[in-house]
Amino acid sequence: MGAFVALIGAPAILRDRRARVVAVVAALLSPLPARAAVVWAIDDGERIPRDAVSLLLATGAGNPVWSPGQPIRLFALRDEVVAYQIVVGADGAPIDGVTVDVAPFEGPQGGEIRSERFVESFFEIPRSSAENGEDACLGWVSGSGPPRGRFMGVVPDALIPVEVAPAWAPWPMRVAARQNGVVWIDVTVPRDQPPATYRALVTVRGQIEGSARTLATFPLELEVLDATLPARPVGTMMFYGYGNLRRRIGAPEAAERQLWTLFHQHRLTPIHNVAAVEDVARHLPALDGSFYAAARGYRGPAEGVGDDVMVLGGYGTLGDPNPERVALVEKIADELAARGVFDRADVVLFAEDEDCASPRGAGWRAALAGSANANARRVRVTWTCSDDPAHQPVDVPMVLARYYDSASAAAARAAGKETWIYNGTRPATGTMLTDTEAVSLRTDGWIAAMAGIPRWFIWETVAWYDGNNGGRGPFDPFTTAETFHNAHGDALMGDGVLVYPGRQIDLFTEHSVGIDGVLPSIRLKNLRRGIQDAGYYQLARGAATDDAERIARALFPSILGEARPGAPPSWSEHGDAFFTARRQLAHLIAPGADPGPRPGVGRHIYYFRWRKRYFALLALAAAAVTFLAFAVRRRRRRRPR
Repeated sequence: MGAFVALIGAPAILRDRRARVVAVVAALLSPLPARAAVVWAIDDGERIPRDAVSLLLATGAGNPVWSPGQPIRLFALRDEVVAYQIVVGADGAPIDGVTVDVAPFEGPQGGEIRSERFVESFFEIPRSSAENGEDACLGWVSGSGPPRGRFMGVVPDALIPVEVAPAWAPWPMRVAARQNGVVWIDVTVPRDQPPATYRALVTVRGQIEGSARTLATFPLELEVLDATLPARPVGTMMFYGYGNLRRRIGAPEAAERQLWTLFHQHRLTPIHNVAAVEDVARHLPALDGSFYAAARGYRGPAEGVGDDVMVLGGYGTLGDPNPERVALVEKIADELAARGVFDRADVVLFAEDEDCASPRGAGWRAALAGSANANARRVRVTWTCSDDPAHQPVDVPMVLARYYDSASAAAARAAGKETWIYNGTRPATGTMLTDTEAVSLRTDGWIAAMAGIPRWFIWETVAWYDGNNGGRGPFDPFTTAETFHNAHGDALMGDGVLVYPGRQIDLFTEHSVGIDGVLPSIRLKNLRRGIQDAGYYQLARGAATDDAERIARALFPSILGEARPGAPPSWSEHGDAFFTARRQLAHLIAPGADPGPRPGVGRHIYYFRWRKRYFALLALAAAAVTFLAFAVRRRRRRRPR
């Protein structure tokens, strides 16, 4: 349009109406000058594909934290982690040497607020998760999954700290022409942070055609509210295969402890699985909280808070309750009692996995209840079975999310049982698959808090070996999105892989980052966000119960057994709706605060492709030609003859 204005203002063209019309049409139909880069910010509720370089989110529409010309605005409670993303989109030329720098926050003790940057690593999702090619799978019932193919393409998931970014996901970044590079930034607010508004500056730099330049700068405002997030708003239990850490990463003890740290920083509880008395000592520092102390180098939320679950014989590995194994459990129970574990953690024996007909549940329960050892009688028996929990022969039934029913759980509670939940299936809950919306796992925290679920079990997080009957063996999670197969015909994207290996020594060594531990994912970050949201919900209920319930129900009209199979989930698939609900809860917690901007207009992401721009320009050109022709004709009619 700048060319249009310049042309109609040129004196020579003003003297020749026909030339003016031709020139205006030519200007409108000519390609728009390529911008060097499009740089914008978004919160943690969206996943930006690599080739989605024309998103309305970049205009501020549906963007809850930023719009052009405005600061990035975030809010947080004390002891919370909030996140945002910086998207760098290249137009006609690639951009080399892209960096995103965050200056220290200014304000009372602003330097204590820590920013951590990650390069978002992309891989291709080749098809939608399915069972035998149908639209149902372990992640959703038929008709309740995302539209087939919607989340296919090249998308990010693994998050690599910029300090260890490898050549295949480099830092500084290289952004190819008409593609995106994305940086994820976590902001950790200490537990003793004074409430105030803190300010920082985000600077994006890069090189275009050999010329170094500043691509964008964003003022960043963080309002810390006068409240502290609960250390553990909801209970979780995250399984990880210790053998997988040993085979893929090596140094399994170091990798395990780094995994514990990462999960704890995300308010998640790793499963502490023991099968012998000597195993207890290895897990004890995590259970008593000393492992998460600043004196031992821990940095993050819930400092000094111990993990709260201990599992004996995970997935039924203790076998049948014969006298020798019962005696072993009694010795472990004595060690746990001597260490005070029963007083601060759930101690359960995992009798069997997904076999409701197995005699092990009733057998172990009877063996422990009848033991002469008082400590053994304190161990509760659990297993995974989705029958009516009130009639199961164990103390702690774990029910698949799609079968969880609040009334049945209440009946089980009246019978002295505690019902836990595991995994996730749309539309009852979210799912951990990658071919769905970014906020899918965010729903778990909300649903657990709303329904009063004591603990949510995730079946596996490091399943880098597709070893089920029907599986395809080892795979590289940085390049392979299809992670799970079974004899029933399920082919799932991302299932079982919530974190990525920091080192690969047995296979796929070309994709090794070089750390003895695991790397987070966008899904892990959204799981954390939902758990933190549950903390807001918990605090808001204490301040105004009815209002907090209304806010939660507006976001989640139907959950668990209330959801109708075959219908889509009741909640929004975009982050701005969750941001709005959290902001409303924040107003109940800290009424005088102003937590964050109002979301922009629009609730969905729409692609505004270049082809549509040309159609719009053609329509504008046609309108301009029609207008000018009409003006010329009128002027001729008015000429005296």
